[in-house]
Amino acid sequence: MSHIVIADDEDDVREFLLRAVRRYAPQAEVTAVVNGAAALEIMRQRGCDLLISDHRMPVMTGVELLQAVRESQPILPVVIISADMTAETAAAEAGVTAFFYKPLTIVQIRQIVETWLPPKSPLTPCTAPSG
Repeated sequence: MSHIVIADDEDDVREFLLRAVRRYAPQAEVTAVVNGAAALEIMRQRGCDLLISDHRMPVMTGVELLQAVRESQPILPVVIISADMTAETAAAEAGVTAFFYKPLTIVQIRQIVETWLPPKSPLTPCTAPSG
């Protein structure tokens, strides 16, 4: 079963993403967390096939999460979402798969799932550098 991780500190946005992703990927396990550090921990424990993350979050931003993931998972699909107009450049430089501006539409969420969730993918363990 595929595993999708969603990271967003805003409760209403996180809940919307969770429900929408489950709608378009009913076969996948979907885990939603409040920040990048929590996402990284879940990914280490349970693997990940698609990461959808907000950029501006406490503890660890989406771009910081992306940088940590890219050190060990260079091809994992990572989608950053943000209302911050300056985040797109930083995300692109860190190797983001796709960037979307908030607010996301249901059509965009469907596009994300259909485009970047592998149809039959084994869980990809996501490990971060120690140190």
